[in-house]
Amino acid sequence: MIHVRTPRQRIATAVTVALTVTLGTLTAVPAVATAPAVATATQAARQDVVTLPSDARVIGNGPSGFLTRASGAGAQVHRWTRYADGVTTTLPAGTYTGSVRSDVIVRSEGGTHTLYDMATGADPVVIDTAFLGASARFVRLAGSTLVMEVPRAGGGSDVHLVGRPGGALVNRKVPGLPANTTYRWYDLSAPDTMIFHYKSAESAAVRVALVDIAGATVVEDRVLTGAVQGSDASASATHLAWVERDATGSVALQVARRGQTATSRVPLGWGEPVAVDLMGDWVTYGVTGGAAATAPNPLHTLTARSLTDGRTVELLDFVDRVRADGDGALLVQGGTAEHGEGVYRIAPGADGTPAATLVASTGRSLALGVKDHPSAPHPTVVDFTRGHDATLTWEFDRAVNGYLVFTHTASGKQWTSTFMMGRSQPGGVTWTGMFKDGSSAFKGTYTWKMTAKPANGIGPGVERTGTLEVAGKVAPHDFSDSGVPDLLVKDSAGRLLNYDARQSLYMANIGYRRTPGVMGTGWQIYDRVAAPGNIDASPYADVIARDRTGALWLHSGTGHAFAPRKKIGGGWQIYNELTGGGDLTGDGRADLVATDKAGDLWLYKGTGNGAAPFAPRRKIGHGWGVYNKIAATGNIGGGPAGDLVARDTAGVLWLYLGKGDGTFAARTRIGGGWDRYSDIVGVGDIDRNGTPDLVTQGVMGGSFETLSYYEGTGAWDTPFGPRRSAYSQDTVGTGTFTLF
Repeated sequence: MIHVRTPRQRIATAVTVALTVTLGTLTAVPAVATAPAVATATQAARQDVVTLPSDARVIGNGPSGFLTRASGAGAQVHRWTRYADGVTTTLPAGTYTGSVRSDVIVRSEGGTHTLYDMATGADPVVIDTAFLGASARFVRLAGSTLVMEVPRAGGGSDVHLVGRPGGALVNRKVPGLPANTTYRWYDLSAPDTMIFHYKSAESAAVRVALVDIAGATVVEDRVLTGAVQGSDASASATHLAWVERDATGSVALQVARRGQTATSRVPLGWGEPVAVDLMGDWVTYGVTGGAAATAPNPLHTLTARSLTDGRTVELLDFVDRVRADGDGALLVQGGTAEHGEGVYRIAPGADGTPAATLVASTGRSLALGVKDHPSAPHPTVVDFTRGHDATLTWEFDRAVNGYLVFTHTASGKQWTSTFMMGRSQPGGVTWTGMFKDGSSAFKGTYTWKMTAKPANGIGPGVERTGTLEVAGKVAPHDFSDSGVPDLLVKDSAGRLLNYDARQSLYMANIGYRRTPGVMGTGWQIYDRVAAPGNIDASPYADVIARDRTGALWLHSGTGHAFAPRKKIGGGWQIYNELTGGGDLTGDGRADLVATDKAGDLWLYKGTGNGAAPFAPRRKIGHGWGVYNKIAATGNIGGGPAGDLVARDTAGVLWLYLGKGDGTFAARTRIGGGWDRYSDIVGVGDIDRNGTPDLVTQGVMGGSFETLSYYEGTGAWDTPFGPRRSAYSQDTVGTGTFTLF
């Protein structure tokens, strides 16, 4: 747990004041001023903490305050904030640079640099560097000294220190720094010592030269063992610390005493860039940019390590930038879960252990922000049978990892999806209507729960909950109250098994194992079974079965099971084929057709009455003895009613388009080689494209039992797409079986 102190001696309200320019001097207007230039800012979240713009970046700091840069209307806005009273001064438009442990800032306009002492309000000091040439480049401000890079005529460049102490212009070239380098970087740990990183053309090693600003001399030059370009380094009066990185990205902390070659090495983990800073007898380290990271890392935490006994103290949950401050302290821009994002001062406490104190807050909490997307409201009702999906959309204020769970209230079955979303990028999680085992979702009420956590692992997560109603019409082959077709199988043990069609045929290829439900036992007494759809007054699909005496029985569906059977007729042993599953007469009721042993085709028109579900039979065809398999498919040809397919003894499959009056148009040949299949069943729309599909069962390449899936196209001349195998390493049923 990271605990942060907040200061108690501070004015109640922070105010922003406009900078007044009086005789060329920058002066912060007192907080009690009543001039029109004074503008009151938003009060801080805590009365003793200054409020900063959310995008403010600390670019300079001294004993009396700090300099920030933030976005403005078409230009960057620079502000100076005082520690003593929290007054924030907005600087005139321009380009400003700050130093470390110094209240002096510089405004640069081309080669002219104007220095302002924000603590004393002394007259500004103007330094014109035109004498160094037009190619001279300002690189850093070290206290009141300009660090300039001046190109040489013969190639390379020198480092010059330019100042105006006492009013006289002083220009000093730093001897001992190589002019020709392949890489150079300037850093400061204190206004009196510059850290010059470089690589020479002769060596790939990263070196560092410590330059004494007052003497304009190199006081130490050494190789940073294991360092690469961009590796941070920090110098104090007694130590030098830096970060090394190997080829795998693993980083370690290196610490050496000034002037000594021996180093101590502390492995840290993985990540970059790592900021390292010395603070008396302590060294701090942490991977910067943790707030915007997309993966957790222990190094996001700003940690202090004792140089004397190796103790470590966690100071901030994340860090963006670290700057040296006065009295052996640091000024750090970062955040904690308790106090949010802001500027913190790290300094030794009474016992010498470093502690963090919040100085200024951006007002941004580490609590994860989430909002529903206004243009994509969460659905409250969805019908998966119509090809619709349920998509829930959110927008997070940072990158997240999360999961969404839908739970069927009645059964407790669930669907879970994990997701990743970026910062301020609306993202949706789509449920296509299947449980986590790949079976189709039941109709009814669902609760959903979304849980998201920051992808960087920093700060608490969020939860959102809601409800969803899954609706849908009754499907002819729906025996699980999902609105989606199922497959019924009668195995040799007499069990009636229900397989979800989407899971078994559509999802087996991506690893879902078939998980049947047992709908009943003792079904070995039947020699013919058909699934004509809903033929009684209930809202569920039903099954009819013929026993070996020729009696016909109705098993009324209840959603997930069947009611006790009812006898609905006798003498049905005259038929060798029974099939149903569509409306052949255009009245909205499911009908049944049968072929007798003489080859005649008979229609049994549905009545909707469970006691007498079929009207007296009507002969609608003859010569059907050439077929050894018929199947009612529903409307697959785009006509006015349901259709039939029939397979002849040569294995050719024929389509009979329904006219809507119980009769059919002339047959159309739609394929050959269908004698490979033992069962051909029209089950309805599995793939939710609006057209019924066909399922076949046969033995392919030996004794391995195989289901196949033919997607309906809606075209009468080519009603089915190519065969798709529903590969799975388990078999359907036990022993021999019948699919219907």
